[in-house]
Amino acid sequence: MVELLILTVFATLTSLLTAIAGLGGGMLLLALMAQLFAPSILIPLHGIAQFFSNANRGWIHRGKLEWSYLKPFVLGSIIGAFAFVPLVVFVNPTVGALLVGFFILLVTWFPKWLNASRLPYIVSGALTSGLGVLFGATGPLAMSAHPKANWTKEQIVGNHGAAMAFQHGIKVVAYLVAGVQLYEYIPHIAALFVGAWLGTIIGTKLLKKFTDERFKIMLKWVLTILAARLIILNAYSLLQ
Repeated sequence: MVELLILTVFATLTSLLTAIAGLGGGMLLLALMAQLFAPSILIPLHGIAQFFSNANRGWIHRGKLEWSYLKPFVLGSIIGAFAFVPLVVFVNPTVGALLVGFFILLVTWFPKWLNASRLPYIVSGALTSGLGVLFGATGPLAMSAHPKANWTKEQIVGNHGAAMAFQHGIKVVAYLVAGVQLYEYIPHIAALFVGAWLGTIIGTKLLKKFTDERFKIMLKWVLTILAARLIILNAYSLLQ
């Protein structure tokens, strides 16, 4: 019971963070859940938690969803995931993740140098999904490519949530097809669902207190922190 309560608190706090900032909670939740679960079950449970959290945000902001963007982006995500999987054996994930960190910093602070948001949406979906398969950091990668310059904060949070819900949903299905048994973790899944719901509801109310401009400044710094984390951790691994 104590473990379920802790898991609910973890899911609530991290979903609250993502509901306010648009992203960031997923990586934090993964680190927190790693204290409770073995790696073999950690990733599937985390994928379920992320699906709940992102789908909830997409649903709450459903009136702000840009389907003309989401449909080709999601289609590209499917293509990219399948196209990049065979490349996994040829790449160094540490070097790749390091480069992804620099890519996120580049498109965040110098968007005119490499304006990923101007790519055809099917292409940006394929690239971010494929690179996410190879090196992780799917959320920050996708956020950096969204055409968010003219979007409101609700559009940014809602559309990113919808896109990530799809990607995490596919991942969960893949784990189930692969034979991962989750029946004994139904109470934990319920705790994650409750936490994701509570965090999203509270975070959505707090989001209303931010202007669009202040939100975009906060989002830029969240992306910067996540990119810096990728760079530091992977640079450290290369120096070992």
